[in-house]
Amino acid sequence: MDALSQSIVALGSYDALKQTKVIDHVIQLARTATPNVLDLNSDSGGDSSSGSEFTNEISAVFAEKGCSVKQCDNYSNELQNNIKEWADVIIYRHDNDHVDEQTREQLIEAMHKGVVLCALPNILRLLDQAADIIPSGTAIMKASERQMIDNLMMNANKRVIVIDELAAFVIAGGNAMAIGGEGGSTCHVSTRNDAGETITGPLPTTWHEPIPVEEVLQFPVPATSSHLESLEDHVDTNFIIADDVLPKAALLEEKFNDDEGECFPKIVACGRTETLQMQAIVDKVIELSGVDLPKVLYVGTASFDRTDRFNVCTKKFREMG
Repeated sequence: MDALSQSIVALGSYDALKQTKVIDHVIQLARTATPNVLDLNSDSGGDSSSGSEFTNEISAVFAEKGCSVKQCDNYSNELQNNIKEWADVIIYRHDNDHVDEQTREQLIEAMHKGVVLCALPNILRLLDQAADIIPSGTAIMKASERQMIDNLMMNANKRVIVIDELAAFVIAGGNAMAIGGEGGSTCHVSTRNDAGETITGPLPTTWHEPIPVEEVLQFPVPATSSHLESLEDHVDTNFIIADDVLPKAALLEEKFNDDEGECFPKIVACGRTETLQMQAIVDKVIELSGVDLPKVLYVGTASFDRTDRFNVCTKKFREMG
């Protein structure tokens, strides 16, 4: 299965589906603005999120967004048709560590066709072998599974994505992001550094675009300037101002003064990253460039050499073409 075609929302709990930000992102991932949502209940019977009360709550939230919601269980005669032909989004409510083979194959086929799957992490683990959902050496867990998380890190040397109860972890092809809920809920990445120490970092919930999964997994690792080494074959990375270059600068200044017209640096100093999302600032940058659609080169420092920072700083420019 092509991992790039998958759209998956891993839930910290079923209550995460009551969070507006999670609902909005599920709809955003779907193939249509008003998706058909299939609430597939395995009828485990022991979970408070099973049954018609939960379905009514979720149905109401999705209905406010113009979506249609159906409830179905594993024993319904319409199950296959609902999964294959009707659903744009499947909420698979199943708490056991087993999925029957037929349902498993149908879910994987649906994901391959672009259907969004919302489920707890244990379902993703059951599907992962055939669907290639989780990166190698990585586990996705609910925050409530603390003992299992510690065991995976200490004994299996796994990197673990931990999802708070009201949060969700979105996988869109080879990219991913955290969706936060009430009370500062988010996702966390726990890993071990070269010294064998456990380091954990919360993922931001302010991203509007997912970033490569491997970058997400590196998020708790302190930033370095290692990216400068990759530039050394192309540019001089010894960025210094010294006495030996000042005479050359003076000669250049004299040359430009002799040329027709005026040459001077054009600088836009931003107070914070989000400044470049303000249309007035972007318009001024474009005006200073002297062309309608300038070519924009993004050069990140140690902490900015990441896709999330690139997305924020260049979003407006990319939208303008």
